[in-house]
Amino acid sequence: MDKFDKILKVISSNYYKDYMGKEQFQIPESELRSKAEKDGITKLVVGVAVAKDGRVLIVRRVPDDYLGGNYELPGGGVDEGESIEDSVKRETLEETGLRVLAILSMHRGLDYETSSNKVRQFNFLVDTLEGEVKLEPSEHDSFEWISEADLDKYPITNEMRNSIKQLIEDLR
Repeated sequence: MDKFDKILKVISSNYYKDYMGKEQFQIPESELRSKAEKDGITKLVVGVAVAKDGRVLIVRRVPDDYLGGNYELPGGGVDEGESIEDSVKRETLEETGLRVLAILSMHRGLDYETSSNKVRQFNFLVDTLEGEVKLEPSEHDSFEWISEADLDKYPITNEMRNSIKQLIEDLR
Protein backbone atom coordinates (compact mmCIF):
# COMPACT_ATOMS: atom_id res chain seq x y z
CA MET A 1 0.00 0.00 0.00
CA ASP A 2 1.60 3.31 -1.10
CA LYS A 3 1.02 6.80 0.31
CA PHE A 4 -1.91 7.51 -2.00
CA ASP A 5 -3.63 4.22 -1.12
CA LYS A 6 -3.36 5.24 2.54
CA ILE A 7 -4.72 8.72 1.83
CA LEU A 8 -7.65 7.33 -0.16
CA LYS A 9 -8.43 4.79 2.58
CA VAL A 10 -8.61 7.56 5.19
CA ILE A 11 -10.99 9.68 3.14
CA SER A 12 -13.39 6.93 2.05
CA SER A 13 -15.88 7.98 4.74
CA ASN A 14 -15.91 11.65 3.75
CA TYR A 15 -19.20 11.56 1.86
CA TYR A 16 -22.43 13.23 2.92
CA LYS A 17 -25.82 14.03 1.41
CA ASP A 18 -26.43 17.64 0.42
CA TYR A 19 -29.73 19.43 0.93
CA MET A 20 -31.12 17.83 -2.25
CA GLY A 21 -30.07 14.32 -1.22
CA LYS A 22 -27.16 14.18 -3.68
CA GLU A 23 -24.00 12.52 -2.41
CA GLN A 24 -21.16 15.00 -1.95
CA PHE A 25 -17.52 14.58 -1.05
CA GLN A 26 -16.01 16.52 1.85
CA ILE A 27 -12.29 17.17 1.33
CA PRO A 28 -10.33 16.21 4.47
CA GLU A 29 -8.30 19.41 4.32
CA SER A 30 -6.32 19.13 7.56
CA GLU A 31 -5.42 15.46 7.02
CA LEU A 32 -4.18 16.07 3.48
CA ARG A 33 -2.13 19.11 4.46
CA SER A 34 -0.66 17.36 7.53
CA LYS A 35 0.37 14.27 5.54
CA ALA A 36 1.92 16.44 2.81
CA GLU A 37 3.91 18.44 5.36
CA LYS A 38 5.19 15.22 6.99
CA ASP A 39 6.27 13.99 3.55
CA GLY A 40 8.29 17.17 2.90
CA ILE A 41 5.91 18.53 0.28
CA THR A 42 6.41 22.27 -0.30
CA LYS A 43 3.58 22.97 -2.79
CA LEU A 44 0.07 21.60 -3.20
CA VAL A 45 -1.72 21.49 -6.53
CA VAL A 46 -5.06 20.14 -7.68
CA GLY A 47 -5.95 18.20 -10.79
CA VAL A 48 -9.57 18.40 -11.83
CA ALA A 49 -11.29 15.62 -13.74
CA VAL A 50 -14.33 16.81 -15.61
CA ALA A 51 -16.11 13.77 -17.05
CA LYS A 52 -18.74 13.59 -19.76
CA ASP A 53 -20.15 10.44 -21.36
CA GLY A 54 -17.35 8.29 -19.89
CA ARG A 55 -14.63 10.60 -21.20
CA VAL A 56 -12.33 12.91 -19.26
CA LEU A 57 -11.30 16.43 -20.24
CA ILE A 58 -7.57 16.98 -20.77
CA VAL A 59 -5.88 20.26 -21.71
CA ARG A 60 -2.58 20.92 -23.50
CA ARG A 61 0.01 23.22 -21.93
CA VAL A 62 1.24 26.06 -24.15
CA PRO A 63 4.63 25.31 -25.77
CA ASP A 64 6.74 27.77 -23.77
CA ASP A 65 5.46 26.63 -20.34
CA TYR A 66 6.81 23.96 -17.96
CA LEU A 67 6.12 20.62 -19.72
CA GLY A 68 4.86 22.59 -22.72
CA GLY A 69 2.96 20.62 -25.35
CA ASN A 70 1.92 17.93 -22.87
CA TYR A 71 -1.68 17.22 -21.97
CA GLU A 72 -2.86 17.11 -18.37
CA LEU A 73 -5.92 17.45 -16.21
CA PRO A 74 -6.98 21.06 -15.72
CA GLY A 75 -5.76 22.39 -12.39
CA GLY A 76 -3.03 24.27 -10.66
CA GLY A 77 -1.57 25.49 -7.42
CA VAL A 78 -3.41 25.95 -4.17
CA ASP A 79 -2.87 29.61 -3.29
CA GLU A 80 -1.69 30.64 0.16
CA GLY A 81 -4.68 30.87 2.49
CA GLU A 82 -6.94 29.11 -0.01
CA SER A 83 -8.72 25.86 0.80
CA ILE A 84 -8.23 22.86 -1.48
CA GLU A 85 -11.95 22.96 -2.29
CA ASP A 86 -11.79 26.62 -3.31
CA SER A 87 -8.70 25.87 -5.41
CA VAL A 88 -10.57 23.10 -7.27
CA LYS A 89 -13.41 25.50 -8.08
CA ARG A 90 -11.15 28.43 -9.01
CA GLU A 91 -8.78 26.40 -11.19
CA THR A 92 -11.67 24.71 -13.01
CA LEU A 93 -13.24 28.05 -13.83
CA GLU A 94 -9.94 29.73 -14.78
CA GLU A 95 -8.68 26.91 -16.98
CA THR A 96 -11.89 25.63 -18.57
CA GLY A 97 -14.56 28.28 -18.09
CA LEU A 98 -16.72 25.63 -16.39
CA ARG A 99 -18.31 26.16 -12.97
CA VAL A 100 -18.08 23.35 -10.40
CA LEU A 101 -21.41 22.22 -8.97
CA ALA A 102 -19.91 19.57 -6.70
CA ILE A 103 -16.70 17.76 -5.92
CA LEU A 104 -17.74 14.12 -6.29
CA SER A 105 -14.65 12.19 -5.23
CA MET A 106 -10.91 12.19 -4.74
CA HIS A 107 -8.65 9.97 -6.84
CA ARG A 108 -5.04 8.86 -6.94
CA GLY A 109 -2.70 11.82 -7.16
CA LEU A 110 0.99 12.15 -7.83
CA ASP A 111 4.14 13.67 -6.39
CA TYR A 112 6.77 15.37 -8.53
CA GLU A 113 9.59 17.86 -8.25
CA THR A 114 10.21 21.12 -10.03
CA SER A 115 13.37 23.20 -9.79
CA SER A 116 11.99 24.95 -6.70
CA ASN A 117 9.36 22.70 -5.09
CA LYS A 118 8.43 19.20 -4.04
CA VAL A 119 4.83 19.07 -5.29
CA ARG A 120 1.85 16.91 -4.37
CA GLN A 121 -1.10 16.87 -6.76
CA PHE A 122 -4.49 15.79 -5.48
CA ASN A 123 -6.96 14.75 -8.21
CA PHE A 124 -10.70 15.28 -7.89
CA LEU A 125 -13.71 14.29 -9.98
CA VAL A 126 -16.17 17.17 -10.27
CA ASP A 127 -19.64 17.80 -11.59
CA THR A 128 -19.93 21.04 -13.56
CA LEU A 129 -22.68 23.18 -14.98
CA GLU A 130 -23.27 22.48 -18.66
CA GLY A 131 -21.26 24.78 -20.86
CA GLU A 132 -18.57 25.09 -23.46
CA VAL A 133 -14.93 24.69 -22.56
CA LYS A 134 -13.13 28.04 -22.76
CA LEU A 135 -9.40 27.74 -22.25
CA GLU A 136 -7.13 30.32 -20.64
CA PRO A 137 -4.88 30.95 -23.70
CA SER A 138 -1.82 31.88 -21.66
CA GLU A 139 -1.83 28.40 -20.08
CA HIS A 140 -3.50 25.95 -22.50
CA ASP A 141 -4.01 25.93 -26.25
CA SER A 142 -6.07 22.79 -26.88
CA PHE A 143 -8.40 20.35 -25.16
CA GLU A 144 -9.74 16.86 -25.78
CA TRP A 145 -12.34 14.57 -24.25
CA ILE A 146 -10.61 11.18 -24.00
CA SER A 147 -11.35 7.60 -23.07
CA GLU A 148 -8.81 5.11 -21.77
CA ALA A 149 -8.23 3.92 -25.35
CA ASP A 150 -7.15 7.45 -26.32
CA LEU A 151 -4.44 7.85 -23.67
CA ASP A 152 -1.56 6.81 -25.92
CA LYS A 153 -2.60 9.21 -28.68
CA TYR A 154 -1.52 12.31 -26.76
CA PRO A 155 1.74 13.49 -25.21
CA ILE A 156 1.16 13.03 -21.47
CA THR A 157 3.77 12.42 -18.77
CA ASN A 158 3.82 8.87 -17.44
CA GLU A 159 2.70 9.97 -13.97
CA MET A 160 -0.24 11.95 -15.37
CA ARG A 161 -1.13 9.14 -17.77
CA ASN A 162 -1.30 6.69 -14.85
CA SER A 163 -3.46 9.09 -12.83
CA ILE A 164 -5.86 9.66 -15.71
CA LYS A 165 -6.03 5.94 -16.48
CA GLN A 166 -6.90 5.15 -12.87
CA LEU A 167 -9.49 7.88 -12.83
CA ILE A 168 -11.16 6.62 -16.01
CA GLU A 169 -11.18 3.08 -14.57
CA ASP A 170 -12.82 4.44 -11.42
CA LEU A 171 -15.58 6.00 -13.55
CA ARG A 172 -16.73 2.57 -14.73
